[in-house]
Amino acid sequence: MAKPRIFISSTFFDLRSMRASLERFVKEMGYDPVLFERGHIPWGKEESLENYCYREIHTCDILIAVIGGKFGTTSRNNDSSITQNEINEAFEKGKQVYLFVDKSVHSEYYTYQKTNT
Repeated sequence: MAKPRIFISSTFFDLRSMRASLERFVKEMGYDPVLFERGHIPWGKEESLENYCYREIHTCDILIAVIGGKFGTTSRNNDSSITQNEINEAFEKGKQVYLFVDKSVHSEYYTYQKTNT
């Protein structure tokens, strides 16, 4: 039986250590992690790297996304971030999606709600 493939989505520079921890965890569970920085996403020069990432989500079973305090790179396709588009792509393809929100970002959300009501 093939190992489930787990696509790990987040902004890169600010969450590098979290991505590495998730990669290690996924491997320890016996699954195959898919991270662009490890060369797990085949890409070419015909399209932008982000489009190859979206396409790779189709071949994965699960997407794990970490939401931190950074917006990340804006997509060439729309005004959303690449991470937002990866999450949307996974939902559209009916993949299992697990979202983890950094505690500080989560608390800021509640602060924002209180100031705007």
